[in-house]
Amino acid sequence: MRTIIAALCSILAAVTLAANVARASDEKKAEEKPAAADKADKADKKEAADAKEAPAADEKSGPEKMVLDKTGKMAPVTFPHRKHQEKAACKDCHEGEKPLFEQKRNEKGYLMKEMYAGGTCGKCHDGKKAFKAQGGCMKCHKKEK
Repeated sequence: MRTIIAALCSILAAVTLAANVARASDEKKAEEKPAAADKADKADKKEAADAKEAPAADEKSGPEKMVLDKTGKMAPVTFPHRKHQEKAACKDCHEGEKPLFEQKRNEKGYLMKEMYAGGTCGKCHDGKKAFKAQGGCMKCHKKEK
């Protein structure tokens, strides 16, 4: 019995070590990408400035894609804005008493718990209208090649 417990402890220690090494590697990679993130951020700011001069809500406007990089330890999200415009009207996301998204860059990022509760992306990404946000992390948080 002690041999089994010792073996299980060794396995647990090895798994924990491997997870810590992987996490450290991901953190190092994230630190190495600031130049690329700064470049994407500048492009997003330009697109956001262009979007401020948006035409009427029924016209399809705004950037084709947006890089959302306030994602903590997860990979950034390249949001296909134009593709979403093909399925929804601007007012569906950007108007109303409490719009899902302001028509400006969100400096804080979006919280997954808000999405899981039906806010922001989770309004449509609920598993009915579109793929479910919860459990589908890698569909949006794709590592660049």
